[in-house]
Amino acid sequence: GNVINPIDYVTKFGTDAFRMALIVGNTPGSSLALSEDKVRAYKNFANKLWNITRFVLSSTENETVEMDFKEWSTDDKKLKDELDSLLKEITKEMDEFKFYLVAEKLYAYTWREFADIILENSKEILKNGTDSDKKSRKQFLLHTLAKLLKVLHPFAPYVTEEIWASMPVKDKKLLIIETWPS
Repeated sequence: GNVINPIDYVTKFGTDAFRMALIVGNTPGSSLALSEDKVRAYKNFANKLWNITRFVLSSTENETVEMDFKEWSTDDKKLKDELDSLLKEITKEMDEFKFYLVAEKLYAYTWREFADIILENSKEILKNGTDSDKKSRKQFLLHTLAKLLKVLHPFAPYVTEEIWASMPVKDKKLLIIETWPS
């Protein structure tokens, strides 16, 4: 009675949720406590990623990711720099095989920072901001989602690849062969 069948969890919650549950909290030297609630939580995370994508894509209709975009608003430049700092940090940790830590940080940024704070603030900017502020925020949302999909791909490959297919990126390849954001 102390063993789980992975196929049951994958069938019930999805492969990406099961994969994330196996990685997050699995620090070296500790025993992994895997429960159905933990796997369910990462299923909810995958759903949150879908909802984030739906908001970003509906808010940026007729926009494509402009890779060389430079007209960032002051707020968006600050947010972009914070994300770039996080990406630099997690890239170093990936190189050190600290996958459990990277997955935790990406989960926290995606859910708490991007979804709870940035997307909520974006609603006001997209509704009442100046044209340049709206353009900057739309590009920030697209750039951020694209980067998050790339760095979440090793942890949730199925949902990120599916979402990537709908991203408005020029000369897009499969996500698995896209360049890691720097």
